[in-house]
Amino acid sequence: MEPSIGEIRSLLEYLIKHNRDHAGEIMDLAERAQTLGNTEAYRHIVRGVDLLNDSNASLQAALTALEV
Repeated sequence: MEPSIGEIRSLLEYLIKHNRDHAGEIMDLAERAQTLGNTEAYRHIVRGVDLLNDSNASLQAALTALEV
């Protein structure tokens, strides 16, 4: 059975929110690393959050494309 457009949209909406929530949690970890003076770990963690946000932008674009 093939997924419907509605199912794909629902999953994308869930994943976008899920990723957004995790990005916030991960940034908290970055700030903790920075507070501990580990700027290298901080930079890597922030980069990971940036990549997650980029991924979310692609997922949002896919969601928008499904609405057309």
